[in-house]
Amino acid sequence: MRRLRDAIALGKSAIVCAALLVFASQGLGHQRHTDPVLAELNDYLMAVQVLKESNPKAQELFELWQRVRGESWQIRSLTDDKNLRIDEPAVIEQIKKTRQVRHELIERCRQFFYEQKTLIPTVHFKLGPTISVEWNDAVIKAEVGSRKVVLIEIENIRSNHARIDMLSDKSDQILFWNKSIEVDPGSSRYTFVYVSPSKEGASETVIYLRDGHHKPGRVRIRAEGKESPTKEISFETSIKFRVRDAQTNKPIAARVEVKDTSGKIYWTPLKGKSYAVGLKRKAEWRTNRSGWRTPLWRFQQGPFFYIDGQAELGVEPAGKTAKIYHGFEYEPAMVKVPSNGVVDAELKRWIDMPARGWYSGQTHIHTTDVGAPVLYSQFWPVILKAEDLGVSNILTLKGEWDSHVVFANEYPMGVLQWASDAENIIAYGEEYRNNPYGHLCLLRLDELVEPISSGALGELGGPDYPPNALICDEAMAQNAVVVGAHFGLYSMIENKQIRYGWPSTGFEMPVDVALEKIQIAEIYGNGGQRDVWYKLLNCGFEIAATAGPDWVIKDTPRVYVYLGDEPLDFDRWTQGLKQGNSFITKGPMLFFTVEGKKPGARLDYSKRPKKVKVKASALLLGKPIPVEIIVNGEAVAKGVDLSRSIKLEDSCWIAARCANAHTSPVYVRNGSANRYQ
Repeated sequence: MRRLRDAIALGKSAIVCAALLVFASQGLGHQRHTDPVLAELNDYLMAVQVLKESNPKAQELFELWQRVRGESWQIRSLTDDKNLRIDEPAVIEQIKKTRQVRHELIERCRQFFYEQKTLIPTVHFKLGPTISVEWNDAVIKAEVGSRKVVLIEIENIRSNHARIDMLSDKSDQILFWNKSIEVDPGSSRYTFVYVSPSKEGASETVIYLRDGHHKPGRVRIRAEGKESPTKEISFETSIKFRVRDAQTNKPIAARVEVKDTSGKIYWTPLKGKSYAVGLKRKAEWRTNRSGWRTPLWRFQQGPFFYIDGQAELGVEPAGKTAKIYHGFEYEPAMVKVPSNGVVDAELKRWIDMPARGWYSGQTHIHTTDVGAPVLYSQFWPVILKAEDLGVSNILTLKGEWDSHVVFANEYPMGVLQWASDAENIIAYGEEYRNNPYGHLCLLRLDELVEPISSGALGELGGPDYPPNALICDEAMAQNAVVVGAHFGLYSMIENKQIRYGWPSTGFEMPVDVALEKIQIAEIYGNGGQRDVWYKLLNCGFEIAATAGPDWVIKDTPRVYVYLGDEPLDFDRWTQGLKQGNSFITKGPMLFFTVEGKKPGARLDYSKRPKKVKVKASALLLGKPIPVEIIVNGEAVAKGVDLSRSIKLEDSCWIAARCANAHTSPVYVRNGSANRYQ
């Protein structure tokens, strides 16, 4: 109980409780975890994002959503900036105003999709004495890399409310997000299938509708992908790149920056399988600061471009130099472009972590182009390979930006098979966001957990509900892994009011750790705080570390998970991450054992004190660097290639760290003593 009390104190849980209780009045309380109206609206707005590119009425709906978003953020302004309580009249009035606009939006969405039934392919399910379906079984043709919407209408002609579950056969060519839907009697609800071919040829999937009482309805959707006509690009003069692994002589993807003697950067036009980062977009203000610093090499400002082994840059070769990178395990190359414009570059490995059983990954990514999302991008596999990431967890989220309602929602939850292989895996998950309570990364989900965001971030127009604990429960019911994002932001461990509002204050996070609802802490990323992690470990909780860059991918920290002799597999990697068989790094490779056991091990001894043998070492570009042994947050040894015995008087946690890297702990129970400081 003592350690639970400490965690609650750390989390300022009284604030959480107040937020949950204050809206019992005014008729604004919630009856269930997920607001079904908001879930319906999220579904509609995902389709609106696709249709607005060619449909003016969809664009009008998107603009109305922006108004809802603006009204919702006025609630946040009143409570955060003016410090009003959430039950004060001005806040109540603003919530009502927001909900009125939201009601207008959902009614207009329903009318819009009713009108679309005669304009786009539509499946019609009817809920009556049986579940019937009408569909012409047409083959939907779409260009590779495009997205077409197939409308699904669910009409409830029964006299009672219907709650149905919808799911589909797994397909990464015909996309459907598994979901639960509620339909009032005498009304219709709409949802969607997206035909999004990544290759030429035929594909199909089956959509199932179940209500638990009748024979399920099912419909087969067939599609055909066709290559889009491409215009051949030709250059009068160019630089031709070919990048190879120095040891295997095989082509490898790479990140490239080209400059002239004055420092001007060149990144377009490109020919070949490539992707340019730094084109003029809304996030142009970040163009020259597009990434993190890493001890592996000097900060690369950008713009830059990714290539899949070879590509051609349409610029004059004279006076140009190129920097070429391939992740943390290769030495970057600096090349002076020869007069003939042919750059044949070899990149040398300084360490081979997969050969040692360690596989890299990131647990918090929103597909990015200099900070802005790349929606429906066929280029992410090139980026993943060029950055040499073993596992890339791309997270769907709902937010407050002008450009999209829902971000990184290119594909349903799970591994993206067409873009994954034995060395590189892309998987889709979710970032559930609430600013006061904290943000959560939900990995290995089967379906989205609604409402995706709550409070102002979700355009809910009401209190911050549900609490994150209920969201964690829903995720874990799917056997998902829960990460505390931006772990322990800012002044959480200081004895003063937390005033920081962005990206997350994380009030609820320590309580969810104590309740074993958060298993992993995002220490390296956008706002992670090591001292808060240490404090919770000292409370006796076992929580592994991870790294997730959030919005910027270049040079960002990553987590390495140990799989031993087992090959890379998403479920195996995620389970190893949850168990803490891992270290996080911004460049160095860190190795650590206690009694021969790697991070994540649990050691149980019958008597105390106990001497244990500890080994730790760290490498950066092949050279040893100093490393520290940490016991309960305190350094007990420091040096290069440490190997020594340390005396443990009590139960504890032990880890290793160096500049820019940290292992997850080994946990030691010494006699009958609890591991609590």
